[in-house]
Amino acid sequence: MALSKKQRDLDVAKWLKSEEMGRDMCGEFDFCVCCNKKVQNPCAKAYDAYNEIAKKSEPKIVKEKPVAAKAAKKKLAESLTSTKAEKKPAAKKTKKA
Repeated sequence: MALSKKQRDLDVAKWLKSEEMGRDMCGEFDFCVCCNKKVQNPCAKAYDAYNEIAKKSEPKIVKEKPVAAKAAKKKLAESLTSTKAEKKPAAKKTKKA
């Protein structure tokens, strides 16, 4: 998306949020920490910079090895079945004549 279009979209979002909050929300969004108001399309550039930083700082997801996953599932299943209280069958009631 072009920076100018992204800037317009962010301006609209800021305007709507400002109306909702009853105050100017410029500088209040998470991405505003990367803002330089002296450049053209400051919100769009700050938004892109913030997302780049966030992308780099995300923890990498490590997939479990299938064998380890199976062992973990088995262990979980065993712990669940061993902690359940065993139910005794209810005694039959007999009618008295």
